Amino acid sequence: MSQTPSPQKKVLLTHLDWNLQRLDEALKQESTDYFKGAALQRFGHAYTMAIKTIRGFENLQEEAVETNDEQYIEMANQNGWTDDPPKWQEMIADFKRINQKPDMQETDAVYQKLTSYQQAFKNLYSNLLNLI
Repeated sequence: MSQTPSPQKKVLLTHLDWNLQRLDEALKQESTDYFKGAALQRFGHAYTMAIKTIRGFENLQEEAVETNDEQYIEMANQNGWTDDPPKWQEMIADFKRINQKPDMQETDAVYQKLTSYQQAFKNLYSNLLNLI
């Protein structure tokens, strides 16, 4: 397995950081249905980029290894890149939930957790940034 070059890791982190900034902007808006929807969409983008970044730092190719999100988070946890595994498991479940056209009560429940998810993403970003 070849190492992912540092420039590629920097690109991954740049994209993750950009998504985190957009999530932060969305969370600072008023709590209307429109902005809640925007924040949930930004959460989805940040989550997807976090998984891609973990994969890049683990030097795994999408085609080479059949790995699910739970396994990526477990790898990140074992490497000390994430903390609070139950929070990440909850995040995985909520990511799947928002992609299944949830009802308003479910979306509100996920929306209420976005600030803590944002902090988990920031911790991952910080820990990975220290590796390059």
